[in-house]
Amino acid sequence: MRYFYILIIIFIFFFSYHIYASSFSLISDIGSSAQSIAMGNIEGSSRSANAIFSNPAGLYRIKSYSVSLFQTTIMNDIDYFNVSLCKSTKYGNFGLGYYSASVDNIPFTAIDNATNEFYVKEQFSYNNLVAKLSYQHQLSRRLHIGLNYTKYKLSFHNIEASGYGFDLGVLRIFKYFTFSTFIQNINKGSIAYKDLSDDSYSGSELIPLSISSSLRFIVKDFILYPQIKYHHNTYLPSLGLQYNPGFMPFLRFNTGYRHLLDYANQKHTRVSLGFDLRLLTLEFHYAYERSDYILYDHISYFSLSYDFKFKDPNIAGIAQPSSLLFFIPALYLLTL
Repeated sequence: MRYFYILIIIFIFFFSYHIYASSFSLISDIGSSAQSIAMGNIEGSSRSANAIFSNPAGLYRIKSYSVSLFQTTIMNDIDYFNVSLCKSTKYGNFGLGYYSASVDNIPFTAIDNATNEFYVKEQFSYNNLVAKLSYQHQLSRRLHIGLNYTKYKLSFHNIEASGYGFDLGVLRIFKYFTFSTFIQNINKGSIAYKDLSDDSYSGSELIPLSISSSLRFIVKDFILYPQIKYHHNTYLPSLGLQYNPGFMPFLRFNTGYRHLLDYANQKHTRVSLGFDLRLLTLEFHYAYERSDYILYDHISYFSLSYDFKFKDPNIAGIAQPSSLLFFIPALYLLTL
């Protein structure tokens, strides 16, 4: 129990520390899965590998292997995609996560001095990548912690940027509810920019420190998730509700209400809904919400999660497929 109080003290210290606003945007703020978006983007509610993006302490629920996939397109141009993998071991649970937002065929214009008219000189792509290496450890029967090492990479036209951060997640199970806290970029890192066409250029942006705390209450067939998030000096409350009808245990209905910030740090509200469909160890998640962009104001989100276990052949000298499945992508993420 003393570990829990120590972690709470750490949480209060960082929560009360003055946070400066930053223009750098975390693409994972859109949500880690269709399920979390449908419930108001509650962080700490995931029961699969995508907990890496919302609270790595939640990886304790993985008993063997879990893989999650998420995809959506915003405003018919911005493609969001993430994939996560978790492996359970006797030393704790290890996870990998990859999140990207990309836009292709962006025109780079120039002016024709002869005609004084603009023309498309070339086209380029925008790529924003987040990679996470995670570790979850059980301190006691009801107390779990999780740590992330996060690598950020950004590129568009001649500009490249990179940075790193650390995340801390805490999850404590009480008799009548579960408490979750997730602190992103606890080291208050920064993104360093460089221009490939100008060696003299350099710039940087702070990665925002983001703190969210949520509760989980079970009332008969309903699960209630209230959450408060502190981001860019702004409090952002959310509320999620999940209904699992007793006569259809394979189906869950989700709805949520949340406050969020746009790229200009203006506050907006969203209402969302969706469902989860479970077929043995495979889960399909769907979410729907309206946006503030009139031309494409109907947004659908899709994600999949799958829990599985390998039956590894014990053949000397041959690498087990379960180990290769985890360590090969881990090496790739470390090289980003």
